[in-house]
Amino acid sequence: MQTDTSPRLATPGETYYRGGPARRWGVLLLVVGVIWLVFELTSRGSVFGLGLGFMERSADTSAQSFTASRLVVRGANDNIYIDRAPGDSVTVASVRHGFGWNADSARAAIDRLDVQITQSGDTLTVEVRRNGFSGFIGRAPYVDLTIGVPDGLALDVQTVSGELRASGLRATGSLATVSGDIALADSSGQLSVSSTSGDVQMSGAFSGPRVQTVSGDIWLEGASGPLYARTISGDIQLRGLRDAQLDLETTSGDVEVTGTLAGTISTISGDVQLRLPSASDLVLDMSTVSGDLSSDLELRDTQQDRRHLSGTLGAGEAALKISTTSGDVEVDGE
Repeated sequence: MQTDTSPRLATPGETYYRGGPARRWGVLLLVVGVIWLVFELTSRGSVFGLGLGFMERSADTSAQSFTASRLVVRGANDNIYIDRAPGDSVTVASVRHGFGWNADSARAAIDRLDVQITQSGDTLTVEVRRNGFSGFIGRAPYVDLTIGVPDGLALDVQTVSGELRASGLRATGSLATVSGDIALADSSGQLSVSSTSGDVQMSGAFSGPRVQTVSGDIWLEGASGPLYARTISGDIQLRGLRDAQLDLETTSGDVEVTGTLAGTISTISGDVQLRLPSASDLVLDMSTVSGDLSSDLELRDTQQDRRHLSGTLGAGEAALKISTTSGDVEVDGE
């Protein structure tokens, strides 16, 4: 006995015959609803007056002036901008930024930010404090600090994830951030600069700088005296050095240096490339475990094999030692 198993077509009177058109109307209404919701959020910043938009608000604080010989700055995800200021005063101005579903919640986020300025003797402290949680879908409120500093000021500046930029500094001290970048332009003085995962860029006439970063790059132009630089996975580029005594070390980054210099350079898997003036007076010693060595300098008393090259340039008054594990070393004249 055979059974007919072919599908049976629905007749117009059956309920599920009308299911197809109903579903199509449902999808159409859903699409229209989504379009309306997007329009309300982007144009009005609210839905039925509930305020569900993405809003940003800011509040400025006028510059204030102080007299101090030492400046301490503390921030979290705040940006710090420092410029050279005429006269003897330190000036501090700020802009607070907040985010929220609507204007009111964005302003409430701003109100949770407090820029506190205190002074104890000759030390001026500027600190950004947060009162309670005020983040919004990954957008945490933050402060832009703009600080003017006179020449000769001692600095102690720290921020966590914000950027740190300075221009025209004639100062000493330290500047540090965890995941932000640091940039110093047209600056001088004995400064210690450090970042964990950010890049460091410095230009000017630095005396005895110390620069450290973990996974960021170091770029420096214009320095003399002892120069300490450390990075793990970043590159080091130094230009325009004048009588610099180097102490450079990187794990997997490359090193490029130009100028008059001496000291030590060490890397594990990175390459080293140097450009030295023809008038340099030093004893050069470079070695590698598995890389290549090369130099176009006119060295005296040369000793060379596959993994080692040494010789004297000029009067040989200083010493430069370069070592790498798996990287190449190239030392040429400018």
